[in-house]
Amino acid sequence: MIQRIQTLWLAFIVLLTIATFYFPIVDFTFDVKSMQTTQYYGLFPQPSTEDSEQFIQLTPAWSLVFMQIGVSLISITSIFLYKNRPLQVKFVAGGLLFLTIYIAFLLFVKIDGIEREITKLYSAPIVSYNKIAISFPILQLLLFVLAQRAIRKDERIVRSSDRLR
Repeated sequence: MIQRIQTLWLAFIVLLTIATFYFPIVDFTFDVKSMQTTQYYGLFPQPSTEDSEQFIQLTPAWSLVFMQIGVSLISITSIFLYKNRPLQVKFVAGGLLFLTIYIAFLLFVKIDGIEREITKLYSAPIVSYNKIAISFPILQLLLFVLAQRAIRKDERIVRSSDRLR
């Protein structure tokens, strides 16, 4: 199980899921009473410091949190399905689909909706994406593809050795 490369790819997906919770995804900068203010948006609320003049996200993004946990669970389940490669390929394909939905939901629904809310309250916020946090789902997508290719390669090797017997 551990000696197979797809296990490492799937384990890296779990590690990236954990890292996703520690980085804010977007920073919104806007003027409030002629003062520059920043609001951070991530999966979990950022801790507030007493001396900062920043608005901090009050509630977690539960839909995104559950989707990331789902990606992690699919990845962990796929690791332990090493004896049933066809089912493992299906789980990884499901993880790819789920992660694609997560990325689309994150970029086109959540962030856009929050930007509209802030634009209603304050004039013309400056939106800056955290490149590290945005790259995590894309890396997870790449790792799912690599894991799927490695599982299919193993399946081809097993089938070819079965023909030789």
